Amino acid sequence: MSWITEHQAHRYETHLLSHVDELVRLDSLLTELFQAWEVPEEHQSGILVAITEAVSNAILHGNKQDPSKKVRLLIERTAELPQLRVVVEDEGEGFDPASIPDPTTAERLLSESGRGIFLMRAFADEVTYQKGGRCVELKFQLGE
Repeated sequence: MSWITEHQAHRYETHLLSHVDELVRLDSLLTELFQAWEVPEEHQSGILVAITEAVSNAILHGNKQDPSKKVRLLIERTAELPQLRVVVEDEGEGFDPASIPDPTTAERLLSESGRGIFLMRAFADEVTYQKGGRCVELKFQLGE
């Protein structure tokens, strides 16, 4: 099943339900976009991890899996720059990204959660937050 139309050749926007099952749909969608947009294979796994973490955080922490709330996902492939821009926005209360503890400290290493922002920063070239932490923008450089 194709998620992409001709009008979405370099821009894709959708709204996801606030349920973890959407992460399975997201994986298929991203795989199709990567192929259609010719995202270099060496970048795909890191981008997939970062976007999945952003959407997962929006569903679980932002919207708290509230079925009445949606997660907005915008993905753009810029033609002039070999770059992928991703915006994930939830309908939650927001948060201060600086307040999230470092998951690499000794006391946090064995924690079962708390690595999403760390992984986004590890794989994306730029991570910025807007709207009081309800919106994260990820940028990935695809060229040299």
